[in-house]
Amino acid sequence: MDFVTAISTGATIEYATQKYACSFIETVALNPHNWLNQVSHHFVGQCFEVVGLNFNVTVEDFSRTYDHPYRNNNLTYLFATVPSALKGVESFLEQLPTLLAYFGRELIKDKPSHAGPLQRFYELTQPVPCYLKVINAWTFVVRSITDNLRQEDNTIDKFLIEPLARLSFSMLRGLVKLLPGSNDAMLKDICLRLATLGRYGIFFVQTYDFILSPMLDIFEQHFEIFCERSALLFVYCAFSCEMSDKSSFVQLYKFLEKMLNMFAEGQQSDANGNLYLRLFTNELITDRFLVIQFETLEPYNSNAVLMATLQYLETLQCHLASTEAFPIRFVEQILLVVLNGSATKAVCSKAAQLYITLSNRQYNKQEIVVHIIETFLKTQHNSRRCASYDQAISLLRNYLKVLMEHFAALQRFGYYINVMYSNNVRHELVLFTAHSIYAVFELYTSQYNSNALARQEVQMLLSHWPRLLKRNAQRSVARAVLLGVYCIVDFRTLAEDNIELLKTLETFCLDMFLTDESLNGAEFASLFTNICKSIEATGSTELLVMAAQTLQDQCAAISVQLISMEGDEGHSESENPLQSYAQCVRRLCALLKENKLRGHQVCDMYDMLASQLLNSGKRNECLELYGYECLALMLALLYGEQDEVEHFELHGDKVLQIAKQLRDVCVKNLRKNFMNFSQNKPWICCILLLQVGLHHCLPLDAAIYDLLINKISDQTLAQEARGNMLFCVQIQEMHFLFRQLHSICPIPLPSNRIWKSLLQFQMIVKMPDLISPELGELIPILIKRHFVSYACCLPIINLHICNESTSRKRVNLALDAHFQLVEQHASVKEAWLLRLYVFNASLEMLVKNLSARRSANKEVRHRNQLVTLQHLISLVSTLRLSNSHFMNIGRLLYSLKSIAVGDQNKEELDKFLIQISAHKYRCEDADGDTDSELRPLPDGPLTKWEAEVFSPLVVQS
Repeated sequence: MDFVTAISTGATIEYATQKYACSFIETVALNPHNWLNQVSHHFVGQCFEVVGLNFNVTVEDFSRTYDHPYRNNNLTYLFATVPSALKGVESFLEQLPTLLAYFGRELIKDKPSHAGPLQRFYELTQPVPCYLKVINAWTFVVRSITDNLRQEDNTIDKFLIEPLARLSFSMLRGLVKLLPGSNDAMLKDICLRLATLGRYGIFFVQTYDFILSPMLDIFEQHFEIFCERSALLFVYCAFSCEMSDKSSFVQLYKFLEKMLNMFAEGQQSDANGNLYLRLFTNELITDRFLVIQFETLEPYNSNAVLMATLQYLETLQCHLASTEAFPIRFVEQILLVVLNGSATKAVCSKAAQLYITLSNRQYNKQEIVVHIIETFLKTQHNSRRCASYDQAISLLRNYLKVLMEHFAALQRFGYYINVMYSNNVRHELVLFTAHSIYAVFELYTSQYNSNALARQEVQMLLSHWPRLLKRNAQRSVARAVLLGVYCIVDFRTLAEDNIELLKTLETFCLDMFLTDESLNGAEFASLFTNICKSIEATGSTELLVMAAQTLQDQCAAISVQLISMEGDEGHSESENPLQSYAQCVRRLCALLKENKLRGHQVCDMYDMLASQLLNSGKRNECLELYGYECLALMLALLYGEQDEVEHFELHGDKVLQIAKQLRDVCVKNLRKNFMNFSQNKPWICCILLLQVGLHHCLPLDAAIYDLLINKISDQTLAQEARGNMLFCVQIQEMHFLFRQLHSICPIPLPSNRIWKSLLQFQMIVKMPDLISPELGELIPILIKRHFVSYACCLPIINLHICNESTSRKRVNLALDAHFQLVEQHASVKEAWLLRLYVFNASLEMLVKNLSARRSANKEVRHRNQLVTLQHLISLVSTLRLSNSHFMNIGRLLYSLKSIAVGDQNKEELDKFLIQISAHKYRCEDADGDTDSELRPLPDGPLTKWEAEVFSPLVVQS
């Protein structure tokens, strides 16, 4: 019977199956010895037909061999069949074996009980065994095609495989229904072969989904047949497919989990007594399967795939007597999931749990702690996620926090300290262990009041902290990190809990401050700042009095030596008291910055320091680095406390004279030195300190102000500070003094050049941006104290940052940031008028600039010189402007249009004209509408200084 034609022309599957089964049994019965060639030839031909394959083999040729050049008859084949016909045939193939088995059971009832020809006839014509012979022929045909895949020229065969694999799988789905209760060896063998042939289908996208789930169900239901060979090979091939969407991997892992648990619970075994669980696990821990898990743990996989992989591995290791099969690199890959930035918290937690479980079965706790830190060191320290120290510490802290939940050893500082004390540990590991200590300490500090373990560990670490510093004195970077621990101590909270521990640390730190000359600038400054915070919490002010007195005595003694040795060049650097004096000045500078000295204490010191800086021919790097600021602080302190200083009249003129001389020297040095920030910083800060501390008697002229702005606006500072903690501290200190200058300045600024500094606000692309936060604190001061200057700067800033080389998004971000600060710190009326002022002033400046460039060369004229227009409309898009405003805007645009040259300029101007026209119509429509989103000019008179800038805008209203 032609079952393909019947199904294709509308016959039901049940009808086609019954008709074919009856026809099949009848054909076999008519010729029980020679039916196979004809029936199998017809069956294969029908299967080829439904998938659109040509089958040009004669019955005679087919009877001799199943291996024919099928590819030659299908050179242009593409798998594009009629879906309904294919689906019908697949259902037919699934139902046919069950029906044949039913007929076989009915026929067997009439089988004669005694041996003879009739009994033999019944045996030869049993439907199911006969059908198996037909399927056997099919498997040989398909096998002859799949064997060609080993050849180099196998492109055509690849196209033939998909439909044949799909049909083979449909045949398998029908035959496995006969397996329960059957001992037919041929049936089992045919099922195994069909499973192998059906496996080829998973290498094709459409057939992959068709085969995967049903095949796994078959393996689960009939594990005793398929588990030894077919099941795991199928799973391996499914994993090996290069799929853009790996969601099917979740299903594969769940299948493996289910089988492992089933075998563990049931303890099933094969015919030889081998436990299926052991057979399964032995294969699953081979290299080829571990490689698959290694790859699915890569960060580019979805969270669902990662979670499924981790859950499977957790189940697998539960059924293993030893985890030695998992090499350290594999275990490390699991750990890296915790550092996967796109992984969910649940995935990270599961990865941490599995890592700890596997590691605990192979290593001791100390080894695990070391491996956790080493893994972070190897994989993250140069990554983009660690671009700044804060980012790196945040990443490390979160990494350790996730692991701590499953590994108590990480919660104990003792394991970290063991690494720090060890003699045979690489320097890099010591450094990152120090970073880990810092990260965990920071975490525990935030939990100090709510977590008993945090309190215990914080105090434990701080009790070991002095010894740790001494032990790592020669490891300067590691020591710097450990010193950072002291910077994040919550002194007030700790003082309430263990004040004696804090006092012990104060004594140790103050001794280090007074005697240790190996501390760098950042370490030195932060150390004394935190000593002061601790003393404020404990009340041990006598320590500061003692330190100040010690430094005064040292300074006096060294000053005597310096005076007695004037003109003597015969001493080495180590013997020269100038170096000792410089270190003393360094410490005095720290006390002065923290306001821990009074005017009467510096009366006897400033003259010698001025002499060494301004009159001595000898140079000392340390003295120049700290001396200028120290002297400026002394002079400002004396001037500020002149009422408390006895006989200040003896010092007054001298203080002012030295201050002027000192400022002149610093200005001269700054004009000579253009690039070196480390040298410039003391001079810049010295000038700022003098201008702030002596502003009543030391006027700030435009030349000095412009010089300061030029130095502070240096665009290389952000880049240099990005990888240098000392530079970062120095820049913050410099900007702090710069803000103070603008806070106290009682008169208008000498010039409006401050726009140069503000250019970098929110315009630094490379992170971290250390400059914008500083400028973000300066701008509110300018708004409150120097609004006119700030208003004049904004149009200039607008024109400078709006250019073709800067992204539009970056410009919008910067302008929005400016006006957000204006909205926060200026009045509603000032904010409204400032937007319109910047809009008009920018247009006026564009007109002037374009007029000046009309005679420029062609290259310049072909550029887009009106890019600024792209950002102007946003300034007034929320304002309800009046007709007079639009008349003024129209006048400016008319002037701009008359001088615009070049297609790009004209095109940009046309776009802007459309935008401003649309806004004009919006304003006209909103006139008198109280519910409009457009904001009218707030009522009220202008202040005197507001009128100076904004009066023309109000008149237009």
